[in-house]
Amino acid sequence: MKIAVLGAGNIGGRLAKRWAAVGYDVVVGLRDVQKNDTGVRAATLKSACEGADVVVFAVPATAAYETAKAVGPLTRNVVIIDAMNAVFRKPEPYSKTSEAIAAGCGSDNVVKCFNWIGAENLDDPNYGGVWADMLLCGNSVEAKAKVKTLAEALGFNVYDVGGLDKEGLLEQGAALWGALAFGAGLGRNIAFKKK
Repeated sequence: MKIAVLGAGNIGGRLAKRWAAVGYDVVVGLRDVQKNDTGVRAATLKSACEGADVVVFAVPATAAYETAKAVGPLTRNVVIIDAMNAVFRKPEPYSKTSEAIAAGCGSDNVVKCFNWIGAENLDDPNYGGVWADMLLCGNSVEAKAKVKTLAEALGFNVYDVGGLDKEGLLEQGAALWGALAFGAGLGRNIAFKKK
């Protein structure tokens, strides 16, 4: 399985490194390939997506549409992971990042995942033998199954919360995580776990 991770920041960089470490064929897609410090091979946004089975959008929400346009058309058999948050900054003129992706690259085969807890959890979701939970949502059962496998490969327990109409709930989950980490002073090394 070839995975194109668009963006090499806190989320994209960590996902690319972890998936490469567990044996997936990963390429990081960047506007400027020279700015790659992930240790994973990099290519331009469009080139990274050529032949990819999975394309991960891990750029700022405000860049969702512009990035999707740069990628160009994606076929329905490509699974798109939306790892972005539009809680405070919208992907204008769209209200949701999934809408901006679909408008830019012509595919709505989107699964929202990896957006709702701190990036450090992508490095290691193990808290003393207890594995953190990861939530996802999307309209395709097949696409969600693929994304679940990718999340489990990183050690997460994965829960499907439904269709893309639940996208806002996952983004509010990110806001809740931030309120606990920063507002309540719990710090970034926190995650959620179903008991």
